[in-house]
Amino acid sequence: MRHTMMKMIMMLTLPLVFAAPAVAEEVKLIGGISAITTVFSPIKETYEKTTGDTLTIRLSEPTKALIALEKGEVDFATVNEFSVESAIKNAKQQGIEIDPATLNRIQVAKSNLLIFLEKSNRVSKLSKEQLKGIFTGKIVNWKEVGGADQPIVVLWGKDTPYLNTLFSKKIMDGEPVTPKARVAGDHFDLRKLIVATPGAIALNSTGLIMPKLKVPEVPSMPLPILVITKGKPSAKVQKVLDFYQDEYGFMYQ
Repeated sequence: MRHTMMKMIMMLTLPLVFAAPAVAEEVKLIGGISAITTVFSPIKETYEKTTGDTLTIRLSEPTKALIALEKGEVDFATVNEFSVESAIKNAKQQGIEIDPATLNRIQVAKSNLLIFLEKSNRVSKLSKEQLKGIFTGKIVNWKEVGGADQPIVVLWGKDTPYLNTLFSKKIMDGEPVTPKARVAGDHFDLRKLIVATPGAIALNSTGLIMPKLKVPEVPSMPLPILVITKGKPSAKVQKVLDFYQDEYGFMYQ
């Protein structure tokens, strides 16, 4: 009788031991378009299916991203290296003190600043000098750089400060963009306008390439993709980073 009761107890408790599932977690990320489109959006579906966790992604500009991180609204952020200091200053002006020493920065990949042209443009290569001439307004027709006799339409994103800053330093030597440039919005607005505007040229990044565009050869302009956490990454953030490196990291080294 005692043996039978023990056996029944074991039969009842064993399923509870082996059937206990791992607790699914939500990992919250906020950041810019380049990092999201290059690294985190591509892995989201596979990561969630593989781990059972949820990767929640919000697009935002650097100041809002760091404020959200500081307030604990997200688990990690992606902010480009040129924008971190200015974002901290902007946050302070809004009454949010962010101690730079508490921000842990990890480079997980790198994208590249690229030049997008409308598909029919026959120009396939642009030098630093040619790019500088175009974006400062000294070169105004594509025939001056080996293209068709067609006016150049410079597009300049008001919501792409990272690209603008890097391009201004690397290519334009600090000179201002031509006053005749057409002001656009963010990366997606620029891409949409390029497709629809003959003779147009704009800055953009690797993650936004599409078949309807032409991407000429230009000087290398790498864009480090940084993950920022408050202190050491939590276990669930590290899980996301490890997954990316193991499955996709080879793509953007």
